[in-house]
Formats: sequence, structure tokens, C-alpha cells
Amino acid sequence: MPVDRLDNQKGVALISVLLVVAVLVAITTRLLSGHNLVVHHHSASFEQNQALQYAYGAETFARQVLFEDHSTSGPGVDHLGESWARQVLPFELDDIGYMEAQITDLNGCFNLNSLAATDDVVQKRSLKRLKRMLRELQINEAFADNVRDWVDADDRVNGFGAEDTTYLGKFPPHRAANTTISHESELFLLDIAEPEQVRRLLPYVCLLPFTDNNINVNTANALTLATLDDGIGLGSAEAITMTDRAFQSVEEFVAAHPEFAAVAEDLTVRSEHFAMHAQAVVGGASVTLYSHLSRNLSDGRITVLQRDFAKLFRSSLSIESSQDNQ
Repeated sequence: MPVDRLDNQKGVALISVLLVVAVLVAITTRLLSGHNLVVHHHSASFEQNQALQYAYGAETFARQVLFEDHSTSGPGVDHLGESWARQVLPFELDDIGYMEAQITDLNGCFNLNSLAATDDVVQKRSLKRLKRMLRELQINEAFADNVRDWVDADDRVNGFGAEDTTYLGKFPPHRAANTTISHESELFLLDIAEPEQVRRLLPYVCLLPFTDNNINVNTANALTLATLDDGIGLGSAEAITMTDRAFQSVEEFVAAHPEFAAVAEDLTVRSEHFAMHAQAVVGGASVTLYSHLSRNLSDGRITVLQRDFAKLFRSSLSIESSQDNQ
């Protein structure tokens, strides 16, 4: 056999071997890539589920704290010096992440659903209070009329409000709820709602599943107290909130602050509704959980009324830092 022909055959064989090797390398690379993707997917799913379970654990712990508060201190008084209101530092989760949780009193803020009251006197009183709050926050007062028309049962436009005739002309078209607000996202659907103004209002309002709005004087913020009546100044309310409050009765509070005598029937020193907000981070996964908790005033039993996994978590911790000037 000629040498040239032998060399050609060897060359063809070598090329064939190289092609087989290349194909095998490509297949192996594809398999390894798919395997790594599957491993990463399962790892991410595991971390996400683990973070979710930690968030549920925070909710269970919050329920236990609130129940024990009822059992030990009794149902008569709730204030910011109790265990449920204390600031808790973020803590590590077995060296794989961290979690932070906080409990707030929903009876210390303005209940927007009070504008759905069927009693005209109660509804008008709530409307005035909301408008005072909007003025202090430099938000268009017509927003209060929008809220009233959104939650009231009729289709009559009140003041600068809006009903179906307005909302059906929007894109996408929709109708007024004509019932109590169940989620804060509904506020962004109102006729004159501006996102920045809605976000400015949200820290001072809440959504309770009824139209009453008794304010806990031991936990309410200054703006909520100041907007209860025209005779209450913001400065006076701020002075109250800057001191430790643990009033045992409304009568005791009014005796110390007579300017609240006219609204005494709308005040309380105990709370029934709380919010638990937690964030759990495990590896690359993060879960936030906002739970609306209701506490039975007679036996302290805690019921979860609502869960929200989309509410942005904002830490309540204020870390002070100082820098030495050289």
C-alpha cells in the first residue's frame, strides 16, 4: 500500500476520533450545564421555602407574644412599654441568613374604613378627621371625598369624590368598590390618587374590618391624635407622644389632657388589632410577610385575618453613628 494512501487513512481516522471526542465533550458540557441548572433551581427553591417557613415562624411567635401579653398584663391596657412593642434586633438564622420582625398596633392609627359607616354623624366626623390629616401632610383634601365614595354603598358623588361614571372612563375601566377597603393597593385606584401622596399617607392610616375607629391613646402617633378635633394642636399631640404613655383608662388620659374631652368617646386604652411584619433572608432568597392579627378581648385568642407577601419591609431600627473629628 502506498505511503500517501496510508497517511490519508490515518488522517481520516484521526479526524473521526476528534469529531467523536468533540461530540462527546459537547454532550457532556450540555449535561453538566443542565445538571448545574437543576441543582441551582432546587437550591433556590429550598432557600425560598426555608425563608418562607422562618417568616411563618415569626408570625407564630408574634401570636404567642400577643397572647401572653393578654394573659399576663390582662386585656384592659395596651401601651408601647409592653413586650410586643419592643424593638427587636435582626438575628442570624443558623449562619445561613437573618430575620427581622416587628409588631405594630393598628388601633393607634386612622381607620379609612370608618368612612363606610352608615351613620351619617360618624361618617362626617371621620371625613373631617381625614381631611385634617391630609392638610397636615400637604395632600389634596379631595382625596378624602374619593375614599368616602369608594367605600360607601351608594353611587352618589359627594363633594369632590368619584363614582362608577368616572372610573368606567379610565383605562382599564373599573367600578368603585362600594364596600370597605381590604388592601391598601386600592387607594392607588382612586380618581385623584397620586402614588407619591398615597405613600405619604400610608404610615398614618390602617384598614380594619369594621367602621369603628377608637384610637388607643397609649400607642397613637402625634398626627393621629392631633387630627381628632380642631381644638387639638399638633404641638400638644407631639408633647404627649414624646413621653411614656401607659394610661389605665380614658378618664385618666382626659384628666391629664382636657383638650381631648370632646372626643373621649372615640378613645380607648386597649387594642384588638395588630400588624406583624417580618423579613427572612436565607442565602439568596428573601421573603416578607405582613400579617393582620386580631386578638379576642375576652380570651386573648389570636386570629390571622390577612396575609400579604408583597408589602415592602422597612426596618424600624434607627442606628446612630458618630464620627470623631480629628
